[in-house]
Amino acid sequence: MNINNSTPKKRILLMGHVDGLGGAQTAYRELFDFVNKAGYDVKIINITDDNKPPFGTDVLVGSVEHKVTGALPKAKKYNSLLKAGIRAKFFRPDIFVSVGLSNSSNFITRFLANDCFKIAQDFIANRLVDDEIWCVSRNNFNGIALQAPSMLNYWQSTLSNISGVNWLPCFPEPPVKGVLRVKKQLQQKQIKLAYFGRLAGNKGLPLLFKALSSLPDSNSLVLDLWGKGEEEANLRKVVNELDLEAKVNFLGGYPAKKAGAELMASYDGLVLTSTEMEGLPLILLESMAYGLPFMATNIGAIRDCCIDNPDTILVQPTQDDITIGLSVLIARIRSNDFDPSRLRLFYEQKFSHEVMASRWKECFDDPKQFFYESR
Repeated sequence: MNINNSTPKKRILLMGHVDGLGGAQTAYRELFDFVNKAGYDVKIINITDDNKPPFGTDVLVGSVEHKVTGALPKAKKYNSLLKAGIRAKFFRPDIFVSVGLSNSSNFITRFLANDCFKIAQDFIANRLVDDEIWCVSRNNFNGIALQAPSMLNYWQSTLSNISGVNWLPCFPEPPVKGVLRVKKQLQQKQIKLAYFGRLAGNKGLPLLFKALSSLPDSNSLVLDLWGKGEEEANLRKVVNELDLEAKVNFLGGYPAKKAGAELMASYDGLVLTSTEMEGLPLILLESMAYGLPFMATNIGAIRDCCIDNPDTILVQPTQDDITIGLSVLIARIRSNDFDPSRLRLFYEQKFSHEVMASRWKECFDDPKQFFYESR
């Protein structure tokens, strides 16, 4: 999607995290690719603690440290912010987009002209009205972009003044062409389930393990965990206590590109049992793109990709509901009830790159109209 060559190219400044393969990092990289390919004049500010060369080096106006402790590291970060802010000021962007809310991006807004439209994208659903970073960001940015429609619904029912708030999607990794899950006859075979994501406390994995251990036919199931995180040691302990070592595998980071796509499509189902702090996890969009059915909990904006979607199962984040949902998922896999092609079509109609790009272009064409007059 290219912008009209007869009009001056808008200058777009992007800022976001680049360390790791999480949803925020993916959203930032993919938004950069969209803005770059669409023909805008783009510059970036990366938030990173990694010494490796960041992406987009040729358009980089600054790199800012993420987590720092101690007087000297904090002084270094402040210096990095000053340099990035000054360079951003000289770039004179028409639009500034912060992918995620952060104190660093709030600081950068001080250097930008009043006629620069400033957008902060929020990934967290159901924040408290007095959440500090939300309040500070809403004061410093012209528009707050929520990740999904249900997040906007929440604020419409919570705030007396919704002006300056709208939703803008996050771009997932574009699906690899030619990769799609194949239906299998599984009545007598082992079912392979997968979890892709961080091993973190908000992912509800102990509830999933307990649900798995309680199923009468759990001997025919395998759950592969692809990801790393601070909760790995605790999760291994839970697996040991539930005597699930033969059924739950900790496999570390998952591969990227075609190898990762083929890995995802090789499974019979995906599970995501988050209990708090979610927007719309991009891993669910990738799962749909490859025709892999999933069971997920009704947290954040996850419901947005389950509405009118027969190839997903949405449950409440409780032990009983997760156990029932897991049982239903397995039964439907065994009966060959899920349709990979139907799920891929749902993704293409609702969450494809083209659909998301169209909404971003609408915003960039007239951000004031987008945030203050349209919903």
